[in-house]
Amino acid sequence: MKKSIYFHPLFLFSVTTIITGCFYFLTTSARLTSANYANDSGDFLAAILTSGIPHPTGYPTYTFLGILFQKLPLGSQFFRAILASLVPAAVSSGLFAVLLRKFFIQTNHWSSIVFSLFAGLSWGLSPFLWSQAIIVEVHGLQSLFIVLALWWVFELLENPHQKSWLKYYLLALSFGMGLGNHITLCFFLPAILLAAISAMRKGLPKKILLYQFLLILMGLLVYAYIPLSASHIPPINWGNASNWEGFWWLVSGRAYHNLVFDISFEKVISRISALAFFLRQQFGVVGIILAVVGLVQFNFKSKLIRPILIYLFFVFSIFAIIYGTDDSVTYLLAPISVFALWIGLALPILFSWTWKKIPVGNILLSMSVLVFVVSIPGTFKKVDTHSKTAPADFAETILPQLPPNAILASSSDPDSFPLWYYHFGLGRRPDLTLFTMPLTQFRWYQETLIHTYPAIQFPEPITPINNNSQEWGMQVSGLNPDLPYCTSSVLKAEATTIQIACSTGEIINFIFN
Repeated sequence: MKKSIYFHPLFLFSVTTIITGCFYFLTTSARLTSANYANDSGDFLAAILTSGIPHPTGYPTYTFLGILFQKLPLGSQFFRAILASLVPAAVSSGLFAVLLRKFFIQTNHWSSIVFSLFAGLSWGLSPFLWSQAIIVEVHGLQSLFIVLALWWVFELLENPHQKSWLKYYLLALSFGMGLGNHITLCFFLPAILLAAISAMRKGLPKKILLYQFLLILMGLLVYAYIPLSASHIPPINWGNASNWEGFWWLVSGRAYHNLVFDISFEKVISRISALAFFLRQQFGVVGIILAVVGLVQFNFKSKLIRPILIYLFFVFSIFAIIYGTDDSVTYLLAPISVFALWIGLALPILFSWTWKKIPVGNILLSMSVLVFVVSIPGTFKKVDTHSKTAPADFAETILPQLPPNAILASSSDPDSFPLWYYHFGLGRRPDLTLFTMPLTQFRWYQETLIHTYPAIQFPEPITPINNNSQEWGMQVSGLNPDLPYCTSSVLKAEATTIQIACSTGEIINFIFN
């Protein structure tokens, strides 16, 4: 009997992806936004539009994909950059649904399609993933690599005897490329290694495993983008990684090493408590109950899957807790995916529950679907970026008011990254000279400025004796006495205010609402 098209994986993938993608499109801003932890968007945009290198760890996979999306004949530069987050995130929801369907493959019952669709949408429309899919950031793309990594682990554990090795090879290659998107994907390596050992014991040829790990290395070749780009000295050129020292400084995230464990014990306790609240925000109380049921009750073909999922949930959660930045919550994407997986696995278990011939399971499932559908408008409003365009407002307000041929020394990310996007990426106010004072402590930044602005007098490049020294940058004003010199300061009181004061007397204030 011919199988209905509705049971074909491509149908499930397409429906889930399209539904998720439509919600993403409806909540995407047309301008630079500060919503949803989009603080680094200006840096990424400037790097993409100048074929440059964003802040550590360089994110070559995301940057290169962003450059490719700029080739599309669609919309503005900003819209095309958003697509580099939106499209992979929507695809990840479709693949997630198909991945769940593999656990229910023994039946062609309509319920398996509904369960898989619900799980895929629970993942794709979880508030945090939704929030990251509609901004210029790496985490929308990271969601795709997380799902592919899960898929690879499950294939090794549950299908080690299959003769089609191409699927293994593509998943291994994607994992290597994923490490070029966000290095925290490396937390999957112990799970992959354990799954590979299990597959080998079940008869998977050693050469097939060897080829897979060679393909991981091939995927890592995406890091070649960094020295190739750095050799052209683009204006966004973190680390100036054309040599080994600069390359390692960038990709190792050396500037951020001190942030690991840079957190008080009281804040650790607070974050542990916040994790439970965060999960409730994503899936509600009903979702948490379903996840526990799926974790405990689902009968996996391989006994290793359950401990591997628990490991992945906790290793990423622990890293998010101990990493000392306000946006460390972004590392919780993998735990969210594991939670969504557990929820999906609970659905067939509930479906069969009855009590005195009362279909208790169907009632609970109906309630779950209802709660999920009802939550969508609230999530829509929460993640929507249309009214949160303060960075764009800031750049568009400030740039026209600066004196002709002015030099502007900014002080931090909020007043630097939006201006980088407009000045370097979009080519606004080419008469200006922009530099970020704290970065002048780095020789690579000094050399980049000298190359970017050949008409400006800069001191000779030096390597400061003390970290955080801004002595080099402080000399720029004196070396260019005939040019207006402006400084930018970020002031925080009841609202964040950026104040720009120029040597010509202008004082410009911008309040972030």
